Amino acid sequence: MKTNPFAGRCILACIFAYLLIQIYYLSYEIMPSAQEGPLRDIVSLFLIQSVFFAVCIFAVFVLLLAERFRRDQTSPFASLLLVDGEGKIKKEVLLQDLHSFLVTGAKKGKQVFVEQIQDPDADRYLYGVCNLVRGSWYFEALSESRPVGLRRGEENVVYRMKEGIPYQLTASDVIYADTYKIVMRQQKKIWREQDGSDPM
Repeated sequence: MKTNPFAGRCILACIFAYLLIQIYYLSYEIMPSAQEGPLRDIVSLFLIQSVFFAVCIFAVFVLLLAERFRRDQTSPFASLLLVDGEGKIKKEVLLQDLHSFLVTGAKKGKQVFVEQIQDPDADRYLYGVCNLVRGSWYFEALSESRPVGLRRGEENVVYRMKEGIPYQLTASDVIYADTYKIVMRQQKKIWREQDGSDPM
């Protein structure tokens, strides 16, 4: 049976808070007044157990934060394919080490290029920019004089992207720039929460 990750984290947080309160109470209220003997041994045992479980829960939260940071910095796609009007793959760009790229075109002709955002070619027309944000790619068209299209999933309609609006890309989306297509290749295995969100 699937559980809600947010509910599980709330329960852990409550247990962690309870353990902290218990550690404080045992350390500063019970322990000083406990006499030497069995009572003090029992209090010490409870204190050690509380500290142990609190450290374990804290470690879980640290691992969850580290995992979320890793996912936010990791592309959900392995690469993109730049396909020309004849269906030929002109270029494959690996995305694992990229956090942004530009889609540009020749000012004369219909060639389309994928360039790194740090070193764009000044002699090319700029269709738009694609940025990796919190583990998802977003494409933003930068001019309406040369439109960019987007086909969602299995739909047969190509939507014209509006200038300045970021569009989140999924594995089945196709970007159209002039006669070229940009197709995303999804990772074989990548962990994502079922609802696509992370409330933490």
